[in-house]
Amino acid sequence: MIAEIVHPDTGERYTVDIPTLTEQHLERMKQEYAKDVQIKDYLESLPVSAEIKALLFRITKFTITVGNAIIRFGKRLLEIAMLLVNKYPHAGLGVILGALIASLIGAIPLLGPPLAAFLGPLLMLFGLAKGLWDDVKAQEPRLAGDILASEEVFQPLAG
Repeated sequence: MIAEIVHPDTGERYTVDIPTLTEQHLERMKQEYAKDVQIKDYLESLPVSAEIKALLFRITKFTITVGNAIIRFGKRLLEIAMLLVNKYPHAGLGVILGALIASLIGAIPLLGPPLAAFLGPLLMLFGLAKGLWDDVKAQEPRLAGDILASEEVFQPLAG
């Protein structure tokens, strides 16, 4: 199947052929567990700046088109993140701290915005990794299994 990804800011289109992707995989990826208003309410309740909340909500608009199916990839990622943050608070705190540091970098004149665009996801990933480590140290052995099960939904996109 041919997957088309459109960059939400630039409009650039990327096309990828994923031969292992089936209709069953698409149906599973299209399932949504939270309504847009629930995600927005959750994001509004986070103790972060309005800019970070807007950025996180903008992620929900990221889609992938496969054939005639539209997969709200960004929304699914946030649904999974919400689930994991509720189950593993240290990991969630790490991501939030990474986002806060990225927003601080973004406030630096001239160099800040490009650096934040590049470093923001890396800092949040580092925060997630650090938080996950803290959760594992806090005797959460189910964590690895839950993450693997969560990412399994997107495995067919790997090709």
